[in-house]
Amino acid sequence: MPVGSPGPTLGAQPFLGAAVTQPNPAIRTPCHGARAFPVLVLVPALGCAWFGPRPAQVTLKFVVFDHDNAFAATVYAQEVHTGATRSFAYGPHTPYMTVSVQPPGTYVFYARLVEAPDDYHYGFTGFQAAAYGHMTRAGTRDATQNLVALDLKPGGHYRVFISDNWAVLPEPGRPVTVAWHRDPQLENRPLP
Repeated sequence: MPVGSPGPTLGAQPFLGAAVTQPNPAIRTPCHGARAFPVLVLVPALGCAWFGPRPAQVTLKFVVFDHDNAFAATVYAQEVHTGATRSFAYGPHTPYMTVSVQPPGTYVFYARLVEAPDDYHYGFTGFQAAAYGHMTRAGTRDATQNLVALDLKPGGHYRVFISDNWAVLPEPGRPVTVAWHRDPQLENRPLP
């Protein structure tokens, strides 16, 4: 900008930043003057009571082959007693994602591919990566390896590894009637 120039302009008017607009004294806001302080103190104090306990954080990893998922999937977290089900979109080649699950309870986790949900489904039965190959179904191939249920607590952090294509999945929105078990050794275990 040359020396002696009037400065930047906005259209034909000089741009003066905040000085361009002046407050209108005829307009009064709800938080004008001394009333602002009690309102600002009251809202944060009531905010904690409105939202309840902190949700549990669950880090999900969905794998089809070689620690990767080449297809989009819908991941489900289902409470075993009530059947309350949450679903999450899991994009292709996503390394992992962390989701909030509330209210805490006992949950099983599973996934269905978006392209063919009835043909390609996977469950959380442990942290061992499933075998995969031409004309084979991934998974443990062991009927005793049923879905693992985690007891989620308020504010807790958990890890889930979904890769078993042999897992029998529950019907979303209903109490879980397929075989499941708790495995305390799998809680808070690092993802592979």
